[in-house]
Amino acid sequence: MRFAIFRLSSWQQVLIGLVLGIVVGVVFKHNASVLGYLGSIFLNLIKMITIPMIFFAILFGITSVETSIGLYRISMKAFAAFFITSVCAVAIGIGAAAILKPGSNVSPSILDAYRTATPQSFQPQSDSTIMDMLINIIPTNVFEAMASGNILQVILFAFFVGVTLNIKHNECANLIKICHEIAKMLFQAVQMIMKIAPIGVFGYMASMVGEEGIGIIFSLGELMITIFLGCLAQYIFFGILIIVWGKLSPIPFYKKVFGCQMIAFSTSSSKATLVPLMQVAEKNLGVSRQNSRFLLPLSAALNMDGGAIYQGACAIFFAQMMGVDLSFANYMTLFFMCTFASIGGAGIPGGVLLFLGMVLHSVGLPVEGVLLIASVDRILDMATTLLNITGCACVTLLVDKSEKTLNIKLYNSKSKPNTQN
Repeated sequence: MRFAIFRLSSWQQVLIGLVLGIVVGVVFKHNASVLGYLGSIFLNLIKMITIPMIFFAILFGITSVETSIGLYRISMKAFAAFFITSVCAVAIGIGAAAILKPGSNVSPSILDAYRTATPQSFQPQSDSTIMDMLINIIPTNVFEAMASGNILQVILFAFFVGVTLNIKHNECANLIKICHEIAKMLFQAVQMIMKIAPIGVFGYMASMVGEEGIGIIFSLGELMITIFLGCLAQYIFFGILIIVWGKLSPIPFYKKVFGCQMIAFSTSSSKATLVPLMQVAEKNLGVSRQNSRFLLPLSAALNMDGGAIYQGACAIFFAQMMGVDLSFANYMTLFFMCTFASIGGAGIPGGVLLFLGMVLHSVGLPVEGVLLIASVDRILDMATTLLNITGCACVTLLVDKSEKTLNIKLYNSKSKPNTQN
């Protein structure tokens, strides 16, 4: 007879793992750190499958679009939605911090311990310009890009290959069919990996709480509250977009993506949530398979609204802490840099930290602040990842609705979220 826990949905199992991990970390303290290997195994399995899955998922989506005109139209709508939601997210992050002032009561001396300890990976490259970064999106060696996990370069290559296959659709029909089968196989592989997600989340949380102590959750409390409230405001904004742009009620959307949100919250990985989100989009929200498998992988790497809020709020936090009055030009720089950095974060645990130094440096704020934020990054990353995947689902839904391929009857149905593996 099977245990009752195995009859729970995926997100429920993951949340149980999360809670048990916190309890074990509190009880066993440093002795629980050994359980971190369970989390590392799970995350490495996700990383192992991420690059090929995104590559073939985008190929699947592009080669399912009947014409190049249709592909261009869908892409332009998606990028317009990415831009609108990202700019709104940065504005919310900056605005929330400006109103709540989380850094006004924090002494700059708190950074003294970090001034000689900032890792090179967090240091901005002073000789690197925005144009250099844009040029570097083009891979000179696609195999190196895949090996190093450069998702933006892999996406660009997948676009190039997908468009080429579409142009030669008749001649390459067999190759396209093989690509589709590989994509389906990789989706199945992710479903298999997700079966151990509760164990991985349990190990990671037990290790983190055991090493850092439960007090980590209360560190930098005002900044965390500011970012959480910013995420809530953006979450409501998605509902407004669904009402205004999609002419739909947002209630079915929020109900049906809830399970995927809980998986994202627990794993802090947009990539781990990608396949469950595709299932919900296609089977519950009524999104066409063509747009789901093209737009969701694209969104998972480019539409990181939670990261944009995180970056903007942190920048204002340090400006307030240091007593720096930012000029209008500084704010414009933050808008651009936070948007760019949220794209570069690429939805992996801790990814936002890799670009936070660049954002702080762009307006003359202390780069060593990255290490201070790192102490609560895991908690913040859980909330921002939840928002990220909500934004991915929202944009995909709206673009599909605008293409008149959304099954509105299925969207409005009372079907339960399908996140079972």
